[in-house]
Amino acid sequence: MLTHLDKAGVRYGGAGADANQASRPVLISTGGITTAFIAFTDNEPDWEATDQRPGIYFVPPDQSDERAMHLFDLIRETKTKADLVIVSAHWGSNWGSQPEPEHPPFARKLVDSGADIVLGHSCHVFRGIEIYRDRLILYSTGDFIDDYAVDKRERNDESFIFVAETDGNRIAGLRLHPTVISHMQARLASPRDAVVIADRMQKLCDRFGTLTQWNEEKRCLEILLQKGNG
Repeated sequence: MLTHLDKAGVRYGGAGADANQASRPVLISTGGITTAFIAFTDNEPDWEATDQRPGIYFVPPDQSDERAMHLFDLIRETKTKADLVIVSAHWGSNWGSQPEPEHPPFARKLVDSGADIVLGHSCHVFRGIEIYRDRLILYSTGDFIDDYAVDKRERNDESFIFVAETDGNRIAGLRLHPTVISHMQARLASPRDAVVIADRMQKLCDRFGTLTQWNEEKRCLEILLQKGNG
């Protein structure tokens, strides 16, 4: 896969020919702003990249683990080179609307180390959003592509387009546009479904003290960063 991505000129993170490449940040500069992406997972430890073996950037969500401390140091170092740092966390088990107990303290440590956005995913359904130190923690963004059968209770076919707004090196806002996977495509949800999906996210955000409001004109859920906790 990495060979094909290289040939296509697609930048990637979280996997590589060895541990160094798997953990290497991707830096992209546009409009005078440099954004860095770091990707890790706490899944499939048998696939962990080493100095002699290709694989994934595996980091258990245990702040005392050497690999976690390396990740924190990597974020600090990367922050000196980038205006914005996004950390992609493919973590936790499948299903369930609440993050694993160890994820919130670990996510906050990622922010303390310099992450501006923690982009969680893996469990196939969306979870709540926390505002911490004016940064975004998205515990799970759900699915755009899903080969699972639709669970009528978990609704793994429903999610959002997450649009983060920035002002220089500052996160200025977050808008969520409800989506539904239909006929193997992610589509904007119907007006009726959009309200239902957004309402579920609002309830999940409430548990983190995150304030939200539905924008009927733009048909999106707005996360109110300026009134967030932290």
